[in-house]
Amino acid sequence: MGRRARLLILECTSEPKEGMSEGRLLWELMRILGFEKRTRFRAIRSKNGFLREIKEMGEPYLHISAHGDFDPAEGSWINIPSGSKVYSSDLRGIWEGKARSKVPRLVVLSACKLGHVDMMRAFSDAGCQYCIAPLSETLWEDAAVFSTLFYKLLIGEGRSPWVSFKKTIFGISNALPKLSGAWSFYKWSEKFSIDK
Repeated sequence: MGRRARLLILECTSEPKEGMSEGRLLWELMRILGFEKRTRFRAIRSKNGFLREIKEMGEPYLHISAHGDFDPAEGSWINIPSGSKVYSSDLRGIWEGKARSKVPRLVVLSACKLGHVDMMRAFSDAGCQYCIAPLSETLWEDAAVFSTLFYKLLIGEGRSPWVSFKKTIFGISNALPKLSGAWSFYKWSEKFSIDK
């Protein structure tokens, strides 16, 4: 009997338009690493589809591959291929009434500028224990490298989210000292950053 999926990857970029997909690449790398039965992939096209997938998910880890942005007046948002946006306010109470064991333990937002406190607080207030996201602009290839190493440690080696994050940042900062993104780790609204 196979293992249940541990990671849900939501691909929210427009692959046909952009000619690339960080989420699909991550899915393929997870397959190559032997984690295909522990990973589920969904291509997202609409805001309603995005919110439905998050609300109904049962995996402990959620990876959102998207474009994002931040404005001091509007807050943070995730871009959806249909042209709509998911704001941090859209995520309030997303897992309300859901059993604690069914709420994701970790959310990784692989999108530019989504590591701001409003987006992190939306997920933590909804019951998520850990969030990882970049604070600044992130290159596609840097996000893919970061994510692959992080999940190899988290899922493949069974490390905790914090240890996986620390080891990923340490390893990448030595190999790729100019990695973009300024990735940050949040635990219950506390922010931990590791300077390279």
